[in-house]
Amino acid sequence: MKIKLLLFAFFIVVVLAGVSVFWIKNNEPPMDEVTKAGKMLAEAQLEKSPKFAKAAFREAELNYDSARIEWAKQNERFILLRNYTKVSEFAKKSIESSERAIGQSQKEISNTEDQLAARIKRIGEKLKKFETDFGKFPLAKKHRDEFSKSKLLFAESLQTYRNKNYSVCKSQLDSVELVVNAAYKHYLQQLENYFEDYPRWNEMVKQTISSSKKNQTYAVVVDKFSRDIFLYKNGTIFKQYSIELGANWIGDKMQQGDKSTPEGLYKIVEKKQNGQTKYHKAFLLNYPNEDDLKRFSLNKKNGSIKQNAKIGNLIEIHGNGGKGIDWTDGCIALTDKNMDELYKFCPTGTKITIVGSVKALNQLSIRLK
Repeated sequence: MKIKLLLFAFFIVVVLAGVSVFWIKNNEPPMDEVTKAGKMLAEAQLEKSPKFAKAAFREAELNYDSARIEWAKQNERFILLRNYTKVSEFAKKSIESSERAIGQSQKEISNTEDQLAARIKRIGEKLKKFETDFGKFPLAKKHRDEFSKSKLLFAESLQTYRNKNYSVCKSQLDSVELVVNAAYKHYLQQLENYFEDYPRWNEMVKQTISSSKKNQTYAVVVDKFSRDIFLYKNGTIFKQYSIELGANWIGDKMQQGDKSTPEGLYKIVEKKQNGQTKYHKAFLLNYPNEDDLKRFSLNKKNGSIKQNAKIGNLIEIHGNGGKGIDWTDGCIALTDKNMDELYKFCPTGTKITIVGSVKALNQLSIRLK
C-alpha cells in the first residue's frame, strides 16, 4: 500500500513539474518582442514620425507604454498566476504602428522634399528674373537692402534643405518669396506708370526716323530702358551701341542734380575732343530746350519741384563708359571705342532723340508671375 502511495505521489510531482515547466515556458515575458517594439519606436522617432505621421506614432507609443505597464503588473503577481499574453499583444501592435508610422513619414518627407525642391527652383528663378527685369532700375535703398538680404537668406535655405531641416527651409523660402513678390509688384507698377509716356516716345522716334530718311542724314535715337543708342543713316539703323545713364534714369529730368537723363528731341550743339572734355570725346546737347523750360516752369507752379530749383544743363553723350552701371549725372556714356566711331558720323546739328523705350511695355519680357 505504501509503495502505491509513493508511486502516486511521485506521479503527481512529475505531472505538476511538467505542467509547471510547460506553463512557465509558455508564459515567459516576451522580451524579444518588447525590445523590438522599443527599437522600432526609436527608428520611427529618427524618421521624424512625430511630425510627419503623428497619429500612427502616437499609437505606437501608447501600445509600447501599455506593454511595459502590463509587464510590470504581471511581474507583481505570483509566478504561477502570471500571464504575458497582453504584453505580447501590445508589443506587436506597437511594432505594427511604428512600421506604419515610418512608412507614412518617409512618404510625407519625400513629398515635402519634392515640394521644397520645386519651390527652391521657382524662387531662384524669381530672383534671377527680378535682377534681369529690374537689376538696372534705380531701386530705393530699402528695396536694395531687402533684396540683398533675401538673396543671402535664399542661399541659407539651400543649406537647410540639404540638412533636411525642412520646417526652417520653408520659413526661409516664405520670407524670400514675400520680399521678391512685393518688390516685383512695386517696380512693375512704377514701370507701367513710366510707360504711360510711350505714345509720345513712339511719335518722337517716328519723327526722327522720317527726318533722317527724308533729308538723307544721320540721326540718333537713345533707348533708356534697353540701354542702347541707335545710329540711323537715311532712315535705317546703321549702328547700335550699349550705353550707361544717369543713376536715377527712370522718368524725365526734373531739375539740376536729380541724376536723371532727360527725354525729348535734341540736337548736337558742340563736339568736344582733345582736352575739351574729361570724358574722352563728347556731344553737347541743347538741353534745356523750349519744351524742357516750359515743363520746368509748370512743375514749379504745381509744386512738383521747389521754387528755388534749377533746371540744369551740360547734358552730353560722351565716352568713359563701359563701367557696367548707371553712374553719370544725367549724361549718356559709351565706351571710348564706340564714342570714337559715333563721333565720326555725327556732325553738329545731328538730331538726338532720347526716349524711355522704343518698344511698348507689352513687347518686353517683363511679366509678373
